[in-house]
Amino acid sequence: MVECGGLENRYPRKGIIGSNPILSAIFQMKNDDTVVAQGWSPTVAVLAFTFFFLLSASSHAEIIQLKNGNAIETKILKENDEFVTVETVGGKVKIPKRDIQTIWRGSKEELLEVRGKEVYFTKGVELYKDGRFQEAAENFEQVRGPGVTDAILYANLGSAYASSGETQKAAENFLKALEQKPQDTDVLLNLSRLYESANDFKQAVTFYRKLLTLKPDDPGIQQSLAYCDYRTGDFLQAASLFQALGKKNDSVSVCNAAAAYIQAGELNRASAILSPLLENPFPIPRAYLLMAEVARLRKDYSGAEDYYEKALRNDPDVVKVNIGRGRLYLDMKEWVKAEEAFRGALVKDPGSLDAVRGLIQVFIGKEEFQEAIAQYERLAEKDPDNPAITSSIGLVYLKMNKPKAALEIFQRILARNGQDAKAHTNAGLAYALMDDADNALEEWDRALELDPKLEPALRNKALLEEVMQGNKNEKTTSK
Repeated sequence: MVECGGLENRYPRKGIIGSNPILSAIFQMKNDDTVVAQGWSPTVAVLAFTFFFLLSASSHAEIIQLKNGNAIETKILKENDEFVTVETVGGKVKIPKRDIQTIWRGSKEELLEVRGKEVYFTKGVELYKDGRFQEAAENFEQVRGPGVTDAILYANLGSAYASSGETQKAAENFLKALEQKPQDTDVLLNLSRLYESANDFKQAVTFYRKLLTLKPDDPGIQQSLAYCDYRTGDFLQAASLFQALGKKNDSVSVCNAAAAYIQAGELNRASAILSPLLENPFPIPRAYLLMAEVARLRKDYSGAEDYYEKALRNDPDVVKVNIGRGRLYLDMKEWVKAEEAFRGALVKDPGSLDAVRGLIQVFIGKEEFQEAIAQYERLAEKDPDNPAITSSIGLVYLKMNKPKAALEIFQRILARNGQDAKAHTNAGLAYALMDDADNALEEWDRALELDPKLEPALRNKALLEEVMQGNKNEKTTSK
């Protein structure tokens, strides 16, 4: 996918925003009474924890925790909206409810368990604030147990795991939080950003859309949803969202809408929204870059070159401009100019993958295949788990008419992931070039099992079967 100037987002995604630590958790106990742990500081929590060890050994207790830190083990005689009447050594006493933190009704063993969980929860929040995310998650995990169903616990567990880079565990816990509170916008936002940061844009879109139904006027959510729509290939949907944002004097979104329209092949619509930007006395430099892309795709090469020159004079991002010019010269088969442009981008940004890929296309165009393979191997060293890079090396070997070397590459990919339909397709092509029709058809059949609409496999299989049928007819005729 050509980024055609790329997308820009004024709402950058910088990792996961942790849930605001709320020092309260609800634990559903066996007797169906509910205890609300009110988030004491660690010191108070430890004192309270010790205090209850000193209480009598009876198995059942009614314990009133006062807001001043004291606790009373007593028998509740009467309770209404304003007061709790209790029995004491000196007689009956009425305690205003405004002075009461919590009331415990149950066994002391259960209370001790709850207090212990409260300590772990509070410590987890402190560790999270200090940026010690893995340790925070470990403390939150201690709060888990039979009957624990609190959304806040799962939300904080999700945030801790997300911040420590454990995406799967983070998602599991955010989803559990949503089971309890399906419309919690903080959890929905964290889960959406988690999937986005993991490049699972399809899932990110699902949850951003749910979030947008709850916060329909939030431009940050609209921007993120549009970005993820773009990354899933739903360019028209992305363009529509970006264009709506652009109506609020948001020129970044206007350019993003144009980039999405370009990807969708809607060049006229892209041009229509870019033209007003270029008529401005102070045009946005990126608009030149995008108009150059429109002209290039229309094969108006002189017009594209003119826009790129204007972009080069106005756009401080020389890397993007040179990559665009390089692609233009590739289309024009002007290899020397293309190489100069891509190398110019690499001077400014030695790590630019787009520039390296462009340079590889120059070498392939010039039939300098070993140079192309060398560049791909450098990319593979930086990203050894990327099958697309490895596959590209195999495709170059096919261009060199070295199908055996290419097949070894594709088989290496399939050894790691036998479900890669494109690798099966390419392996079939290598077999076909080696005159091994049976294995070629087997690979293409396997590719189509995995992806029935995979065009190269469909086309290659049909061509080979047509050739094989022709050969069979020739043999029959010769007899």
